[in-house]
Amino acid sequence: MSTEAGSSQAKGGSFVTDWKNEKEVEKYLGNLETEFGFQCYHEKLYDGCHRLANFYEQIKKDYPAAAKVLKSNCEYNNFAESCFKLGTYHLVGRGQVEKSPQEAFKLFTRSCDMKFGSGCHNLGLMHQSGVAVEKKDFPKAAEFYKTGCELNNPDSCFRLGTLYLQGVDGIARDFGKALEYSLKSCEMGHMLGCANVGHMYHTGDAGEKNAELAEKYKTMAKQMQTEVKKIRKQIKFGE
Repeated sequence: MSTEAGSSQAKGGSFVTDWKNEKEVEKYLGNLETEFGFQCYHEKLYDGCHRLANFYEQIKKDYPAAAKVLKSNCEYNNFAESCFKLGTYHLVGRGQVEKSPQEAFKLFTRSCDMKFGSGCHNLGLMHQSGVAVEKKDFPKAAEFYKTGCELNNPDSCFRLGTLYLQGVDGIARDFGKALEYSLKSCEMGHMLGCANVGHMYHTGDAGEKNAELAEKYKTMAKQMQTEVKKIRKQIKFGE
């Protein structure tokens, strides 16, 4: 027996949620909250606690509840991603937590020490911009970007490549390293990293000029830009 698209129907012993039915959606989300809560508080799954925090943040828009779960999962369970996200809350004062760049710095450090690349990346940003530190420190920023890059954070690879490409206080221009890190960020899907690689092959900063490679990476960057625009349109349409 056929049913209209989007309706709830039996399928392999389970039911598909009718996303047009407000009551069904509420029931589904309630079950999801219960599931994540069970994973966190009964099964003691730390990633389940983080999923619960994400649920409060992204679905219920209950930032104080999310902050509470993140704080517990960071302090008691040492879950790196929760420490990092709690740091972002302190950075802007979200979820009724104190706005404190210094506390954010501590939490990013904690997550970085646990090999979470985004935490290392944010430490690099803070040293580069002079936030929660005595002064801007480009070499120190580069250290954290390097660590983040080694932990496969594409933003860190891109930032590090850009520092070497431009040359800044305490860091000499090094086109070889600029190409190395820009290329690595590109390989991980960083649009601007691909653009930098294409530019370097176009100008000859990567060694000899290479029109074929310049066009290759320029095209890759454009394709990534197109995909980003598509995703943004989909998100806007779904709001």
